[in-house]
Amino acid sequence: MLRSRALRPLLPGLLLLLGWPARSWAQAVTQAPAPADSASASAALPPRNPYRPTLRQLALPALLLGVAALGTEKVDVLETDEAIQGAVKSHFPRFETTIDDQLRHVPAVATLGLSLAGVKGVHSTLNQGVIFFLAYTINNTLTSNLKNLALVERPYGNQDFSSFPSQHTSAAFAAATFMHREYGGRSVWYSIGGYSVATATAAIRVLGNKHWASDVLAGAGVGILSTELAYWAYPLVHRVLVRGLQDRAMVAPFYSGGAVGLVVGVPLR
Repeated sequence: MLRSRALRPLLPGLLLLLGWPARSWAQAVTQAPAPADSASASAALPPRNPYRPTLRQLALPALLLGVAALGTEKVDVLETDEAIQGAVKSHFPRFETTIDDQLRHVPAVATLGLSLAGVKGVHSTLNQGVIFFLAYTINNTLTSNLKNLALVERPYGNQDFSSFPSQHTSAAFAAATFMHREYGGRSVWYSIGGYSVATATAAIRVLGNKHWASDVLAGAGVGILSTELAYWAYPLVHRVLVRGLQDRAMVAPFYSGGAVGLVVGVPLR
């Protein structure tokens, strides 16, 4: 099957990408000098970098990508893409909507909107904007390149080989993870709301016959991974670009014609 052969070689590279950031931190911890006694144990261990993703944070995207790859194979314990899509088409033969074009951006816009409204997140509005930009850039790069490598035809056919992974879903889960990282510590309902919107986006893509189930599972994994990598890269970007503008720049979200982005203003002195 074309879809199986196309996806199988990509899985080791994806899992390697998922494991590298957390593994590098784990190695740094294991290589630390042993403490002289229990009283100094906590001081001897290097402090955990809050921006670097841990193995636990990367477990979910790894699981999603793994299940997505297996879903394209004939695995007895899993429904195949064709079986799932057949059931969807039989129960929702006339499902059609374009709300997912806007829905995928809602968690990110809501996060920046909360910050602009004075609801304190983990970072300032400007720094949230930088992380948002990084996450979406990483997500678009990963998703676009995976589409070009996998060349999976969409369920509706028409010689459209851009199905795997779902870009709508990856954007939605990148945005939901962004909201979770910024406001999940204030209330679990921010996380629930963000991931509910992302899950709804994924469901709409399958119900509308735009994607296979494996496409949206992989999209969710890529989206979560993209935001985790954005938080990992943020300290370096902050040092290079943001520090000099911290007191002078203003950032605001914008939405126009189906595109979401940021407007940054810097007054000249």
